[in-house]
Amino acid sequence: MSKKLIDLRQSGILADRYFDVMMGDFKSLLLMVAQAVFLAGLVSLVWENIGRATDTLYFVLVLIAIWLGCTNACREIVKEQAIFFRERMVNLNIGAYVFSKIRVLAMIGFVQCLLLLMIVHYYVHLSGNKLLIFLTLYLSALVASLLGLVLSAITDSEAAAVFLVPLVVIPQILLSEIILPPALQSGITAWLEKLMILKWGYHSLTEITDTSVRYLLILRDFAILAGFGLSLFALATILLTFKPNRL
Repeated sequence: MSKKLIDLRQSGILADRYFDVMMGDFKSLLLMVAQAVFLAGLVSLVWENIGRATDTLYFVLVLIAIWLGCTNACREIVKEQAIFFRERMVNLNIGAYVFSKIRVLAMIGFVQCLLLLMIVHYYVHLSGNKLLIFLTLYLSALVASLLGLVLSAITDSEAAAVFLVPLVVIPQILLSEIILPPALQSGITAWLEKLMILKWGYHSLTEITDTSVRYLLILRDFAILAGFGLSLFALATILLTFKPNRL
């Protein structure tokens, strides 16, 4: 096995193969895009009746980005584990393998988040810098994709991976300040809330859409999300390195 943390050449080859597989399964790819369009349409329908963007809308947008990212990725390792185990016995660089997955998933997430933002903004005018809003949604989706890859790395079947998605997404809602105001958070719930992707994505959007934007806080939120992403990348790599061979 290569001693490099990430073999970029191998990652490029693996990403090309993964991209070809994704393009070959055009129905699944179309469903991923359609899911973003459907959810954006549903959000637009609700908030068009309200007549204005609310804090809850920005919360829902981040939640959808997380849902899309996690569901996109949750099956992408476990569904090809037979190939993975064979290649790991030869010369597979695990970091390159995980990186190849996120490279392709990043392209899908980019399209999904762009469609989500464009459709919702068309029907419900969103305040704040649209580029920063998109970057927040996209970064949240990327981190969630890495979370999905972790789920895919620890399971042995696609059904189990899909089953785990709500178990990591629902706590994002329950531990959020929308459900549990900061004044009521204490002890373990306060600490757990800080570990939620949704917290930092939503906080970033509240800053972006505020009348007086504090860019340093937005940058801090981006940095925390990036830190989550790197940690999840490392975790997925470690899990796959020591995953027992099922062949």
